[in-house]
Amino acid sequence: MAGCLILPPLILCGCGTLSLNSARCNFYAGRLEQAEKNIPSGNRQDNDRVLYLMERGMIRQMTGKYEESSQDFIDAADLLDELRTYSLSKGTASLVVNDNVQAFRGVPFERTLLHAFTAKNHLAQGHWDNAAVEARRIIYSLTQEMKGDYPEDAYSRYMAGFCLEMIDDFSNASLQYRKASELLQDIAIDDTTGHLSLKMTNEVSAVTKDSPVSGKLSTPWRTELICFVLSGKSPSGSDILEYYRTVSLSVHGEIFCKGQYLGRSYPLTDTVDLAFTTDQIEAARKAVKTVSRVAIKEGIANAVEKNDEFLGSLVRLVLIGLLEQPDLRRWETLPRWLGVARVSCPPDLTGFDVVFKTSSGTVVQTIHVEKPISRRRNIFVSFCRDIVQESP
Repeated sequence: MAGCLILPPLILCGCGTLSLNSARCNFYAGRLEQAEKNIPSGNRQDNDRVLYLMERGMIRQMTGKYEESSQDFIDAADLLDELRTYSLSKGTASLVVNDNVQAFRGVPFERTLLHAFTAKNHLAQGHWDNAAVEARRIIYSLTQEMKGDYPEDAYSRYMAGFCLEMIDDFSNASLQYRKASELLQDIAIDDTTGHLSLKMTNEVSAVTKDSPVSGKLSTPWRTELICFVLSGKSPSGSDILEYYRTVSLSVHGEIFCKGQYLGRSYPLTDTVDLAFTTDQIEAARKAVKTVSRVAIKEGIANAVEKNDEFLGSLVRLVLIGLLEQPDLRRWETLPRWLGVARVSCPPDLTGFDVVFKTSSGTVVQTIHVEKPISRRRNIFVSFCRDIVQESP
């Protein structure tokens, strides 16, 4: 009877997982419309509802559905606020089944990036005040109360600073730029202007002195382009479980307008580093909970076994052999590298090219960007990712 009560929810979860995996495969293949259709609907009581909203919000952002994407992200954030109140029934179930019966809440850096990507939607639409609201949510999510000992990321700090700069809150913007710079080893951020550059150590200077990406523009326009440059793929839950950490050179973007080089982006955050650092912090807590859960399951099996040896063995097989599964849920449409380019640009900018390159100079891909491009006074705002949407 216990198995009959437990297995149906797991079967439903499996169906949702298959659809979600299809959505992710289609997303990275550029089949964005199909990816959106693959996302399970999931009602408000669905344990994976937050994850579905995160993934669909990302897909919709890539297709230019900024209002719908923002609504997904905001709904996810609202659900997360509700989930901060601990559910005793599901907490108890997780000690008998596994952590997958609990509602997905993500890890701290995913919850912070939820606000950073919502802010990006608002920037794309020129909704500066709404972007500033998300900036304050980013900052709150990075307080000690909210993130504890988990790592924070420079990209989210920069995003918060930039959104505040766009509503002329320069003092708080400067503070966020300074905090972002403090998190970086090789990149400096000017806290008064938000400009980015390599920290000029002797080793870096020798490499970049004659590099075209470090040269100054011959035409320093008074207008600026800020482009958030995203690339790569964040690790899956299986990658983290198996400690499969791909060794890959970081990727940045070089910006060109009508063939003229404008400048480059700087990768501020690597979600692979964030994910594995987070997993190391959680490892001890997970180990204690797993040991406790297995002990409880063994106790249940032993109790049943006293009356019926076969049934006791069956209960042990189901509870430990089948249901003792790790929680591998992650926001997998996140990019790996999150960077920013802040460069001078022509005042009549209507489009530009981004050449994605590894840190060794190998060209990965070139993408032409015409949207989104929003503008406030002398600042253009855009973003791009190294995924090309497949033509219908």
